[in-house]
Amino acid sequence: MTSWRVLFGLCVAAWLAVGQTCAAHFVWIVPQEGKVQIYFSEAAEPDDPALLSRIAKAQLWARTNDRRAKEPFQALPLTLENNTLSAISPASAAVYGLSHDYGVLSRGEAMFRLRYYAKAYGSPLPGEWIAVGQADRLPLELTPEWQGPTLVLTATWQGRPAKGLAVRVDGCGLDAFEAITDDAGRVICEPTAKGWLSARVRHVDATPGEVDGKPFPETRSYSTLSLAIEPPAVKAVAHALPALEKGMTSFGGAVAGDYLYVYGGHYGGAHHYSQEEQSGDFRRISLTAANPQWEDLPGGPKLTGLALVAHNGKLYRIGGFTAKNAEDAEQSLWSQDGFAMYDPATKTWTDLPKLPEPRSSHDAAVLDGKLYVVGGWNLAGNAETQWHDTAWVCDLNRPDLKWDPIATPPFHRRALSLAAHNGKLYVLGGMQEQGGPSTRCDVYDPALNAWSQGPSLIGNGMEGFGNSSFAINGQLLASTMSGSVQRLSANGQQWELAGQLAHPRFFHRLLPTASGQVVIVGGASMTTGKTNDLELLSLRK
Repeated sequence: MTSWRVLFGLCVAAWLAVGQTCAAHFVWIVPQEGKVQIYFSEAAEPDDPALLSRIAKAQLWARTNDRRAKEPFQALPLTLENNTLSAISPASAAVYGLSHDYGVLSRGEAMFRLRYYAKAYGSPLPGEWIAVGQADRLPLELTPEWQGPTLVLTATWQGRPAKGLAVRVDGCGLDAFEAITDDAGRVICEPTAKGWLSARVRHVDATPGEVDGKPFPETRSYSTLSLAIEPPAVKAVAHALPALEKGMTSFGGAVAGDYLYVYGGHYGGAHHYSQEEQSGDFRRISLTAANPQWEDLPGGPKLTGLALVAHNGKLYRIGGFTAKNAEDAEQSLWSQDGFAMYDPATKTWTDLPKLPEPRSSHDAAVLDGKLYVVGGWNLAGNAETQWHDTAWVCDLNRPDLKWDPIATPPFHRRALSLAAHNGKLYVLGGMQEQGGPSTRCDVYDPALNAWSQGPSLIGNGMEGFGNSSFAINGQLLASTMSGSVQRLSANGQQWELAGQLAHPRFFHRLLPTASGQVVIVGGASMTTGKTNDLELLSLRK
């Protein structure tokens, strides 16, 4: 029988040879509710607590996602007590990093300096998995990115892609996955299960040196990545849909039959509106044609921040605001009370009873043949802006259309989304009159004419700003600013990560197709600007 001493010797020999080990320890960061746990083990999980004292002097920090912060990086003091090594977690942490110089070690005839690095993200949203990109803090770094069902890990050394490094990945259906980085510093794996993914990379620097009088011929660096994984439930579908002719935001979008319709919106730069930058264009595209092309339809008033919904093959346009100023003049924005129906059969618009008050930056949805309008505000030039505390319903089944009030919403929000799901209406996210952007969810029950609060979207407040939502095949989906596609759980108690868009965007539209797929159109990214490309997704149950 092989003795434990022989087995241990074999493990050490393997570690010295290739940098992997059956009993080696690495430093891991695992964010938890209100704190950050530091582990010294083979994977992102606890091991022998007696070993934690060896890394208790590690330097832990967090980078905030608060754009108002003067200093985005914050040092987090570590505390070793009750067999745990941890730190208090700041609420706005986007990413955590750690460095620790373990010192000069001697293993047989080998002598080397050992340095540990670690990284973890404060959010499970893939759109927020951004490289730290600061070599002085994290010279060896692994950065993840979903590309469909595959996870791409990019290794960088001193800020540059690192070719030929050994990477190991464990967990989430991967059993000791090992690979060597390519010319771009990448390895590709395919996690199949939800959980914590443990990835690590090794780099050897043959530059000799000396620490505390101890010479060393090389430095061995290990960097870990702890990653909360949710395998994608949505899949990108190849399509022939052409891009928008012009990128646009805050427009109306709807699917009726086999056609996707878009109306109005904003063509100009962020936060600046004018007659020239607004649109009254109305277009559609076939979702089933072999060679679809955008088709111009009879338009109407130039509107931004409007809603467009489909019902029984017709389109309904609700509200929005009009810019009365020229491009080089002071802004003069006015919310509108217009309500109109478009009939694709005759290609004509019909004016309908106006909204009870001008409204823009709202949303609308149809449930059981009734059109609901929620959220938004009333812009009136230089007058004080009124945030709406009303919501309305119009029964489209009636020959004499009229607007009736529903129970007063328990919020003042705009730039939100509204979706009908399981007999109720879900109001997601938006900008609050007081408190900034929000991921809050409010639920209206028409049977009770009452509001309740639902589960918030995943992520920080900006994830709710300019989001879009719709129910498809009995599942409520929402897409958010970072590109996340989120799905309401079957019990309605929480949101789950369903996937990631190829082009993150907000102030866009997520819409269902007649075939049960999802089309994403329009919107903009805070980093790349307006997005012209359409995306088509399929959803597994």
